[in-house]
Order: sequence, then C-alpha cells, then structure tokens
Amino acid sequence: MARPLLAAVLIVKDEAAMLPACLESLAGVVDQIYVHDTGSTDGTLAVAARYGATVTRGSWHDDFSAARNEARQGCPATWILAVDADHRVTADPGALRLRLAEETADALLVQVDGAHPTGPHTQLETRLYRPDSVSWTGRVHERLVRPDSTAPDQGVLPAATLQLHHLGHATYAGRIRRADRNIALGKLTLDELAAQGPAADRQQIARTLLDLGRDCVAAEQRQQAVDTFSLLRGLFPGTPEASLANDALANLMVGVCYDRFCLVLVDQLQAAGKPSGPGRHSGQES
Repeated sequence: MARPLLAAVLIVKDEAAMLPACLESLAGVVDQIYVHDTGSTDGTLAVAARYGATVTRGSWHDDFSAARNEARQGCPATWILAVDADHRVTADPGALRLRLAEETADALLVQVDGAHPTGPHTQLETRLYRPDSVSWTGRVHERLVRPDSTAPDQGVLPAATLQLHHLGHATYAGRIRRADRNIALGKLTLDELAAQGPAADRQQIARTLLDLGRDCVAAEQRQQAVDTFSLLRGLFPGTPEASLANDALANLMVGVCYDRFCLVLVDQLQAAGKPSGPGRHSGQES
C-alpha cells in the first residue's frame, strides 16, 4: 500500500461540540484523520469514531508538545496537518497535494484567520510538517525542531491553497480561559528553566518571557504583562525578544495613555532597527 501523503492529527479533550464541523472541513483534504484524546468525559470519542478517525487515548500532562508528539505516533503519512477542534479548514486539495509532493522544506507556515471579540486577525503558524524530520518541543506555544534542536527549514503556503479559521478566541470567555491556561503553563516552564541554573537555554527563557507577557495581555492582566516585559528587557537587552517586548510595552502604554513612556520605547525600537507598531509573530498558537 502506498504511503499516505497527508494526515490531519488532532489532540482533543471534551470537544464533542466543536469537533464535527472541524472533521467535516477536513473531508477531501487529507487522506487520514488521527484524533488523540487526553481525557474527555463527553461524547468526543464517539464523534471522532463516527467520522472515521483513528482514535487513540492518552493523559494530559500540562504539555502541548508531549501530547502532539504522542498523537502522531503510528501515523504513516509523509506530511501531517496539525489542527485543533476549533479550526475550520478551507483548501484547494489538488494544489495542496501538488505542493506537498514537490516541497523540499521540513515544515510549512499556514495562514490562520482568527475570530476575536475586538475584530478578526490573521497570522502565520507552523501547521504542516514532515514527522520524519521534526518533532514538537515546549509545554505551550510549542514549536517544531530537528533532532539537533535547530529550527527546521520552512516555506509559506498560499492562503488559496490551505487556510485555517480559528474560532477559539471568538468569545471573550474563551479568550480569557485560554490565556489563563497558557499563563499557568508558561510559569511552569520558567520554573523548570530556573531549576536548571546556568545551564538553562537563555533564548528559551527570553522566548518564554515574551510569550508569557503576551498571554498576560490576552488575559487582561496588564500589570503582570508590564512586569514580565520589563523583566525581559532587563535580562536580555538588545535581543529580538527584548525588541518585541519594547513594542508590546509601547502598545500597552498607549492603551493607558502613558504617552511620555511610549516615546522612550519608540526611541529604543528605532535604535534597535525595528519599526514601531503592533507586532505579529509567526509560530504555533496553542
């Protein structure tokens, strides 16, 4: 039997309401669907089986990368599309298969359009990857790495070929709930890094602080966001993460009318060679 080209792999828990529309949107786009359940108590497992998905079970260990790596075990496809139950997929299946058959990169960035109480937003996320070449790392805001922990080669997939629509932030309550969860996981990651002492990866610390600050903004924990971004700037001056923290702080201060402080931050952004304005980042959003 020929190896499948593309499989969708999901990690889920209590997603009986969201899952049907997600699986329906995958019909005709992927060759196989794998649903990895991490402890549902509703009808999620029955829904997945009804749509013909291969269902596996595991436990939740406060670690998105561990769950994603476990979910893909046994999947024989050349490419995996990492989706969540609150995603809806639109695609040109023919164009997608042609691109994947010819692609030389290890992973592809996909346009994700997100519904949000303040209005729609779009960003690129790493959602397509070769499971033979890369794996997931990081408890939250997980990313793909090669076996030597380096970043993979990535291409960008046109939105006309594949696009994801994210509903997880459509409601205010949903956004706050997800942000609170991510804050807890981010703090757990920082505790683990602190326990490593001088051996800890400094870039990972900076990246974790940046993500934590952004999650505090999403959770409307503004003072904690300011404290986190300020800590990042103090510990890692001159780094890309510190520059992004400056940008985020400027946006926060504009919101509370700290104009003089904003001017100082803008000067620092310009000195670092980064244009001021709202930041967008490419990567995985949990």
